[in-house]
Amino acid sequence: MSVRLLTILSVLILGGIPGVAQLSLITFLHNSPEPQLRVVDLYVTQAGSTTKIEDINFQSADNLNSVAIFGDLEVTFAAAPGSSIDAGEAFVEHTFTPGADKGYMAILSGVKTPASYVANPNGKDIALSILTFEVEVSVADPTKTGIYFVNGATDLESGDVWLRGASKAAVAGMAYSGRSLTPTIAERKQTTIDFTKAGDKTKVIASFGVDFSSLASSVVVCVISGFKTPEENAGSTDTLALISVLEDGRVVKSPLIAGSQTSRIQLVHNASDPTLATVDIWVNGTKTFDNATYRKATPFSNLPANTPIVIGFAPASSTNYRDTISTVTLDPLRPGRIYTLIATGVADTSKFMHNPDGRPFGLTVAVLENALEQSSEAGKTSVRVGHYSTDTPRITFASATTSFASNLGYGDAAPEYTNVTPAIDTIWVRDTADKKVKGYICDLRGMNKAFLLLSSGFNQPDSNQNGPAFKLFLIDANGSVNANLAEVSPGTVSVNDEQDDATESWSVGPNPTRDILNISIPATSGTVTEACTAQLVNSAGTIVYTGAMSANGISLTTSLSVSSLPNGAYQLQVVSASGVVLGSKGLVVTR
Repeated sequence: MSVRLLTILSVLILGGIPGVAQLSLITFLHNSPEPQLRVVDLYVTQAGSTTKIEDINFQSADNLNSVAIFGDLEVTFAAAPGSSIDAGEAFVEHTFTPGADKGYMAILSGVKTPASYVANPNGKDIALSILTFEVEVSVADPTKTGIYFVNGATDLESGDVWLRGASKAAVAGMAYSGRSLTPTIAERKQTTIDFTKAGDKTKVIASFGVDFSSLASSVVVCVISGFKTPEENAGSTDTLALISVLEDGRVVKSPLIAGSQTSRIQLVHNASDPTLATVDIWVNGTKTFDNATYRKATPFSNLPANTPIVIGFAPASSTNYRDTISTVTLDPLRPGRIYTLIATGVADTSKFMHNPDGRPFGLTVAVLENALEQSSEAGKTSVRVGHYSTDTPRITFASATTSFASNLGYGDAAPEYTNVTPAIDTIWVRDTADKKVKGYICDLRGMNKAFLLLSSGFNQPDSNQNGPAFKLFLIDANGSVNANLAEVSPGTVSVNDEQDDATESWSVGPNPTRDILNISIPATSGTVTEACTAQLVNSAGTIVYTGAMSANGISLTTSLSVSSLPNGAYQLQVVSASGVVLGSKGLVVTR
């Protein structure tokens, strides 16, 4: 038995308390965002004996198993800096008398220098303090969880706490330092917790996601932590978060998933390094993109704003953030803005060709602001292009009628989207001499769609660890990706390009096609009296398909099955019995 315990027992016995002394169960949470107090020491004094609990980190808790706290006997909690020697260095104290065999929370909140921080909107004192209150140690239904709520954010106004889908608020009008008096009984499942404007659940100030089924705790104390406006509070980076304190002292942190402090982001894996072909991508310590394969993307989702974003790359099927092999820290995103985050570059630059413009090409994450989740113009398709092929010189993106961006170097993207008519079109990559390098057939149809079209891969794969070859790929805002766009070589006819005026009245479709191509040549062409043949010619000039055409008095028609042909560009030629080519049109086979 410890000296401390002997001392307290002696006091109890000498004080005339018969029988065995009963303990209280108390958990201490460090919830002060004061930068100078990221780590604190806690001194617990009872019956003249003091125990020190060292180094409790911000947003961490200790269930005080190392100290016996007896019920019905006054106890003092004193918080001091993490480097303290004794309780004399404490910056705040709190004394109360816990009941025997009862459970309690003790929460350190507030700031050391209130004048340097945003005042509380409800006029509450935000100086350092320790709040203590009793909590139930269990709930009647062992299949459910009892939840206590505490508002521990100094600059957050009074509001209501809702479990998403509930018929009434769990706590109404909870101001800073306020709490629920009784636990809210909830199902053990994934739950969204909304903090809303008082009296108006439609005005959500902050939302958090908590999976109570994974917490394995009968009672949970959920504390709103951090700042609503971090940058205005001594330049803090502590955005709002929900801290769930479990019975054993463990803490689970749930970041903001909606509210004024979030940004919207889409994450694209466009790092061509073969060693990064499949990775797990961690964002701020959470696995966000599991088994992310090259040229894949996520849908848009929420991410905390006003705080640095740490992107970590780890081997596929990683189990912990510490498994990351490389990290990139991004500047804080702005609240309410929409971004595209593009992983690009290579892990070891010494093994790859240098960029021809001398630009850095190590593994990084490019940030494109003002991203779109749908077209910015009704009835149009919005397209934004970017150049992310490390060894490729400057390029231009253009179709037959539209220039999307000119002279982009590696890492450059168009500053804004270009709005075009929804259609299937060929977008060409042109070099610095404005010569066509390669065309890509892009399906830009859809209702108010927004797309990214990015270059990727290597211009010279053999000199880049035999990595993937250069190509463009198309990314929908919903996260779907077309990384197999049909390619068109210079000198061939592509979608929306005509070979000659004589074929304008021909009906050929669909174009691009994937299965059956229907061809009809009207009588005005003067060919209906001749026996004609339809031929498909590939980009190498080889006839790869021939089919007879039928005359019906007003036109020549045929249907060709192209399902066995490789993706690519072809010439459709109509040839008379005498071998005269009556006309040709460009055709693309794609799937």
